[in-house]
Amino acid sequence: MKLSYFSVISLMLVMFLTPSCVKDEIYNGPASIDKASILPEAPKSTDDVIVSAQVTDLKGITSVTLFYKTAASATFQPLEMTKGDGSLFSATIPALALNTKVEYYIEAKNVGGFQTLSPAEAPAKLASYTVGVSSVVKIFINEAFSDGTKDATDPDWAEIYNASDIPVDLSGYAFYDEGIKSSAGVKPKRILNAGTIIPAKGFLVLKTENTGGEYAVEFGLGSSGDAVYLENTAGVLVSSLDFLTISLSGKKSYGRQPDGSTNLVVFTAPTKGTSNN
Repeated sequence: MKLSYFSVISLMLVMFLTPSCVKDEIYNGPASIDKASILPEAPKSTDDVIVSAQVTDLKGITSVTLFYKTAASATFQPLEMTKGDGSLFSATIPALALNTKVEYYIEAKNVGGFQTLSPAEAPAKLASYTVGVSSVVKIFINEAFSDGTKDATDPDWAEIYNASDIPVDLSGYAFYDEGIKSSAGVKPKRILNAGTIIPAKGFLVLKTENTGGEYAVEFGLGSSGDAVYLENTAGVLVSSLDFLTISLSGKKSYGRQPDGSTNLVVFTAPTKGTSNN
């Protein structure tokens, strides 16, 4: 059957004006996580670690979370990853101790209710890094005891803690108390002997008096209040411990807990040469 010219035109108009029954659909599926990385790539014990990844989704992201734990722990710690430029999300894992193995994965959720993991097999398979050696020197006067017997039996002392990952040579460092400091140079500072090495994460106990002739400069610490100081060979103050307003009579000591921290406490049981933790 042949269609007239007007029939063909009419049919074309109907086809053109009739709405399509096919509706475009936006992809409904999980988000994509790409280019996951850490910075620095080889973290040291002094480094915070930034974990970042590109997270994209056509409909929208509702959350991106970093889960991390140390190898010795069974529990993951969640950190919200914040959005930066473009589709970059990041979170920071705090600095951890030397040789700590850190395991982590990223979880992204979108408005469609889908979850994406990176690595995809997490938590059965995890990304990881191990904390390496730092060359940064961190020395602290960690504890002081000022109620000694004033003889060689149990003299006053101060404990130095090396929070570094490496041994530190304290040869030529100056060690002194508040009485020496306030004398404005009239009283000499004690200069530590050559070969005074404190091991990594180790402790060194310095008697302030009754040193058996090891040092010419000796000084007693006041149990009603004093302070001790440590300077490097350039005369720069490395650490101090101030207990000028604290009474340590009764065989108490004063120091940092945990070791090397800014939290200062009175110890009823001194921990001479060992950890305060």
